[in-house]
Amino acid sequence: MASSHLQSSGRGGAGNIVDSAKSPRIQEADLQTPTLKTSVVTTGRGGTGNMAKNSDPVETRLRQDVAPVVRRSSQGATHIGRGGGGNVFNPEDAQTAKKEQEKGASAIADDGPAKTPAKTSVKKSDEPGWAEKGRNLLFGKRS
Repeated sequence: MASSHLQSSGRGGAGNIVDSAKSPRIQEADLQTPTLKTSVVTTGRGGTGNMAKNSDPVETRLRQDVAPVVRRSSQGATHIGRGGGGNVFNPEDAQTAKKEQEKGASAIADDGPAKTPAKTSVKKSDEPGWAEKGRNLLFGKRS
């Protein structure tokens, strides 16, 4: 019995698991840039202004290859995750907090164990608290 290797594709689910032996093998010809053979080629996203004659194959290929748009950094709050207020943050605030922590200006020391104040004994007064007054009122005990 030949062992098969399973291959996962897509985002998940049993329907996206296939036997890799049955997948088509990529050939070198599949990786070559195709030559455009029509007399008129389109460039860009569409419209008649983006149609040109196919007279020079090199120039035609250059027109087909579109450079990616460089993404500018966000100016405001950044949203990550699936939603909710906990998934919104401002990168500038994070940088400022990091600088303050490096300078030691942070109000809370995050790098050491938490120090708890020593417990002090609290002297209970003889007067009943709000909860006890409420119970007394409901159950008929008068002070």
